[in-house]
Order: sequence, then C-alpha cells, then structure tokens
Amino acid sequence: MSKIHIVTDSGSDLPVEVRERLGISVVPLTVQFADEIFRDGEEISTTQFYERLQNGDVMPSTCQPSPADFVRVYENVAEPGDTIISIHLSSKMSGTYQSAVLAGTMLDSSIKVHTIDTKCASLGAGMVAIAGAEAVQAGEELDDILSRIQNTIEQLAVYFVVDTLEYLKKNGRIGLASALFGTLLNIKPVLTLDDGVVAPFEKIRGKSKALKRIQELMDEMKEAYPEQKLRIGISHSNSVDEATSLAKRLQEQVEVDGEILISFIGPTIGVHTGPGTIALFVYPV
Repeated sequence: MSKIHIVTDSGSDLPVEVRERLGISVVPLTVQFADEIFRDGEEISTTQFYERLQNGDVMPSTCQPSPADFVRVYENVAEPGDTIISIHLSSKMSGTYQSAVLAGTMLDSSIKVHTIDTKCASLGAGMVAIAGAEAVQAGEELDDILSRIQNTIEQLAVYFVVDTLEYLKKNGRIGLASALFGTLLNIKPVLTLDDGVVAPFEKIRGKSKALKRIQELMDEMKEAYPEQKLRIGISHSNSVDEATSLAKRLQEQVEVDGEILISFIGPTIGVHTGPGTIALFVYPV
C-alpha cells in the first residue's frame, strides 16, 4: 500500500521529539564558520552554535542542501508508488525550496513529490509540516492534506523581535525592514514576514514592550476568531526564560489548541537573527 511522507529542512526548527512522533524527515542545511562547515543538527548542536556565534569573531553563513541531498532523503523514506510532501522555508530567504523542486525531477517517476513553499521560516515552517504530518497520521486523502497545508500557510501569522538588526543586515535577510536600520537606540521593532520576506510591523522602544505588544496582538486575533482555538508556536535563540514566560501568559490569555510548542531557533535561522530573538507563530484551527 502506498504511503505519504512529510519531509522538511532544518530551517523549520522542529524539536527532535516532534519529528520522531510525527514521522517527519529533515534535510539539513549547512552552517559555515570560516573554513569549518557543519550540517545543522547533525554536526553542530544549537548550544555549540550560539557559543561560537557569541564568543567568536567570525560571522557564520549558511548554505542550502543540494538536490542530491534531497534525493538521498527522498529515496531513504519512500518506495515506488509513494508520495512525498516536501515542506520548506521561504524561497525568498533560501534556495532550499528550489533544490527540493529539482530533486523531485531526479527521482524515479513512480515516486511523486509535492514541494511546498511555506513563505515562512523557523517554527512557522515547522508548524506547516506538523499540520501536514498530523493529516497524514489521521489517514486523510492527499488532496485534503495539501488543502490543510495551504490553509495553514495562508492563515499563519508571524511576529518576532530581535535584539539587533545587525545579523539580518549582514546576512542579507533584512528585506523590507531595511528602513529601520540605524534608528534610535533601543528601538526593538516587532517584525513580521510579508510574502516570505522580513518586514517591519511596528516600532517599539524596549524588548519588554515589544513582547507586550505581541500579547495585545493575540487579543486581536482572539476577537477575529471568536469561535476557534489558536494553535501557537514560539521559537527563540537562547532565550528560554523569555519564551517560557510568554507561553505561560498566552496559555492563560487565549484559547489554545493543545500546548504551546516551544523550540530553539537552530543554526539555519539563528545565523540571520542572532541571539536574543523571540518569534511567535499562530493560526486558528
């Protein structure tokens, strides 16, 4: 009997236990410090990455997986007649999606690949993968699974705060938020993603006020979807206490579908956001 498999990339920041429980396979990007290259999650841990990022003097970079990297994973998980749904971070942030598209043309024609551009990153892309994997486990038909994935992408709201815009700027991912660079000291803008590109949402003075503003936005979302629960994910770059505190407040503030998922921002995304980032991802269910 043919099966449907979910594949994503390391930019989805999914905790290992979630990936294992839902049967989600991951293709790692690589992170490079000078001449040293590591596969995200396999050859460098999140803890090791942030230690090097904060204590070293080399600005790291990332590189997308090759089509051959995807083919290896696809052939490992799928048999002839199976279907793969490959779910990836924004094509406007990385060439990962395009590598996955090319890999799909290199497989035996009996294995079908549906490649998805989430127009998101970090746990936002991860939550799309979770939605797809849950639908697979529920035994839904392919068209229904793809529809659920697309609805999640369209309804997903993203808000995040970085300690500094320097990392986004140096790595060329500042996008529409470039106008904020060089503004007054201690401005902590609430950022979002606009069609897969980093964009400003509001200027806020101070991180605590920025996080409070994100809480207010959840009240607005609750009012917009009064009959629905909200599925929420929080990712952070070495800010466990802030992420946990925010999750606790939101759990009391809005009707949450299950537990709020908290994850580290791994090397793939942390290269661009830097330490101290808090990101919230939410959609109605």
